[in-house]
Amino acid sequence: MARFKQKLSGLLPVIGLLVVFAIFTAAGGSKFLSGRNLNLILNQSFTVMVVAIGVTMIHAHGGIDFSVGAVLALSEMLAALAYKQTGAPVVLIVVTVLVAVICGLITGMITVKLRIPPFISSLCMQFACRGIVNTVLQARSIGVTEIKEPGLGVKLPVLIGLAVIVFCILEFTKIGKYNKAIGENIKAAKSSGVNVDIYRIAAYLICGVAIGIAAYFDLLRNGVMSTNVGYGLEMRVIIAVVLGGLSLSGGYTATMKSAVVGSLLIIIIINGLTIVGVPNTYTGIIQGIIFLFVILFTYKRDRLGLLPR
Repeated sequence: MARFKQKLSGLLPVIGLLVVFAIFTAAGGSKFLSGRNLNLILNQSFTVMVVAIGVTMIHAHGGIDFSVGAVLALSEMLAALAYKQTGAPVVLIVVTVLVAVICGLITGMITVKLRIPPFISSLCMQFACRGIVNTVLQARSIGVTEIKEPGLGVKLPVLIGLAVIVFCILEFTKIGKYNKAIGENIKAAKSSGVNVDIYRIAAYLICGVAIGIAAYFDLLRNGVMSTNVGYGLEMRVIIAVVLGGLSLSGGYTATMKSAVVGSLLIIIIINGLTIVGVPNTYTGIIQGIIFLFVILFTYKRDRLGLLPR
């Protein structure tokens, strides 16, 4: 019976995705199923999914990162500036990944070495990155429209390749297994001789690579870098992985399925609500309500309430 419940729990996000898709298909009709809208869903899902894949590594050990949107924006801005100086398109991917990895390393070091709660250290990184972007751009924008945006023929192999690599890290390497063990019980992991600090920092570095890749494709998709890039991304990513079945308290619920299914779910919900005429101001409220209910049902608890991290 317990095994059946576990399998059912694993299938619920997929069932939820199918149900949500069916509801908006019925409500939105041909407008929702149009080729243009489906292509929009795939493009919007790409950024969220790539970042969610990386963030899964952090969530595995019970961490959380509120800086992903701001780091994405900073990576795009510095890459666009570097491109304007050099004129070499390859500098875009190099700079976005490098900047995101450095930001991930800093956040990881502050969290792990200074023993600062991850939500505080990541918020500090968010404010710092946003401050730099707003100070440098000052309501200006930087265009890279001369570089053609890669199509889904490029994006899908990149997405699949990244998902496979992170899946292998998560399931078959010490980095993944130990991060999950830390999420389940950090004291037991330490007692078993696991170098907790090193493996947690490694998770932030892997997440940084994913954010850098997402920033590169997002910059080319938008064609213009402005101060509003990445706003709300962190919330969409967190809701996505939770909707996909990952517990924010970490542990063995951290899987690639959570990132992929959850990202599609949240983007389809946002897109579907827009298609049926729900004002954008209400979609944020709906996302918050969904997030609250999912947390209540998925977060590990003790007798006093939510377990502290």
